[in-house]
Amino acid sequence: MSAVKAFLIEPMAGTIRPVTINLEGSYAEIKRLVKCDMIDVVRVSGFDIIVDDNGLDDIVPCLTQVAGAPTPIAGNLLVTASDRLGELADVTDTIEAVAARFTIVRPMLRPVIVVSERPGVIAAEIVRVEIFLDRSAPKVTEAVEA
Repeated sequence: MSAVKAFLIEPMAGTIRPVTINLEGSYAEIKRLVKCDMIDVVRVSGFDIIVDDNGLDDIVPCLTQVAGAPTPIAGNLLVTASDRLGELADVTDTIEAVAARFTIVRPMLRPVIVVSERPGVIAAEIVRVEIFLDRSAPKVTEAVEA
């Protein structure tokens, strides 16, 4: 086998898409997909999720919760599988089944605006900002050609 099927979750875009990882030079390719210098593997429910080893050390705009994982994960996630020897293998679950196991959590800002009208002047002012969390599964998209 010279390549394996995996799924890339890009939380900032809110998407999941199929990717193919060429086994020759796979480490560099994985770092490019995850967008990091150092990777780590989180094993959850039969998946090997490759993540940025320093992802939670930075300020993060969103997090991803994984069903069965004790803590959220930050950054792009490469969902892979491994064989009995620990080598990369094809993910056999459907992309929809994989997507259902992940929840992207993003802070959302809702400005509360007050409009004041004075003779000859109409002004709007933000009096406060309400913060809430948006939780959604990644949306399935098509593979992107390299």
